[in-house]
Amino acid sequence: MPSGKEVFDLKILHTGDVHLDTPFSDLDPERSLEMRRELRRTFSAMMKYAADTEVDMVLIAGDLFDNELVTRETVALLRRDFSALSCPVVISPGNHDCAGPSSVWARELMPANVCVFTDAELNYFPFDDLGVDVYGFAFTSKFMPSCPIGGLRVQDPGRINILLAHGDTTSPISQSCPMPPAMLRGFGADWCALGHIHNPAAANAVLEGIGAYCGCPMGRDFGECGDKNATLINIEKDAGGVHVSTEALSFAKYAFRTCDVDCTGLFDTAAVCDAAVSAVRGYGFGAGDLVRVNICGSVDPSVRIDTDFVAEKLRFLKYAQVRDKTSPTWNAESLLADKGIRGEVYRVLLPKFESGDEGERETAAQALRYALSALAGEL
Repeated sequence: MPSGKEVFDLKILHTGDVHLDTPFSDLDPERSLEMRRELRRTFSAMMKYAADTEVDMVLIAGDLFDNELVTRETVALLRRDFSALSCPVVISPGNHDCAGPSSVWARELMPANVCVFTDAELNYFPFDDLGVDVYGFAFTSKFMPSCPIGGLRVQDPGRINILLAHGDTTSPISQSCPMPPAMLRGFGADWCALGHIHNPAAANAVLEGIGAYCGCPMGRDFGECGDKNATLINIEKDAGGVHVSTEALSFAKYAFRTCDVDCTGLFDTAAVCDAAVSAVRGYGFGAGDLVRVNICGSVDPSVRIDTDFVAEKLRFLKYAQVRDKTSPTWNAESLLADKGIRGEVYRVLLPKFESGDEGERETAAQALRYALSALAGEL
């Protein structure tokens, strides 16, 4: 779009927090290697979308890499994918891929269409053919206790002004560039394309239309469950003002998910298996999902749930992790009435079962199971 037009119209692909070369250390070696490859494939799918739909710009809001030890394979992938784009790519390094003196960003490995902020001070890249100024900065170490945009404003309000930043809008004492929403509003950008928060729904709601986190394009563990996305941003600006619309785009084939299975009153692992399979299928989980199944509810103290056996019955999933979160308090009246050691152990632990602390409840459940097993001669 030539500079000087009365109407500016811009289409942008916004991503970040990709964390290429994540080790996926919670998974077995074969599956972790597969997931690292899938993360690269997801990134390439985003860049192919950008090329095929001819977006005007790609914005990457930090943490493109998981750490400074970037593999040659990943660098080659980026060079290939970025070179295939006919538009500029702008990157604002974050706390995981900070622009230190030995970083990838300091080695001039990227193609000519890639613009990378490498200074902790606010700067901007002007794109006169688009009528756009993209402001940003870089983490140059793991921590950034203050934000460089504080007290500053965009230089030319007549252009489309975008802030591309990796930082934390949720905590004023964050060590990862605290950016209170009021600070962002004061800066005066038409849109703030943000990175750092992987599950951004709550943070985005507070921003109230001044910008958004893109989240991560693919979950990496059970703390990042559900479908993940990049964002397509459309910005129109004329004398009447600015209109911004966004669309979530999904590129990952796999997702981490969790479900709770209530096994209250069940008396053996076979029944728990049936309940788990039924619940997982009821949630609609399938072959592309990595699922954590929490076996919950109240069971008889004598019940021993074989979580590995339950996981084997869920092998139709990409990966299943089964956790026993049950409480051994089903039909426990007999233990309460027991005048012997078994009853005394239960009565001592009973307040722990009623605790508001989940860890304390789990510890009490384990203690009761071990104690009853020992008293029954099973240990």
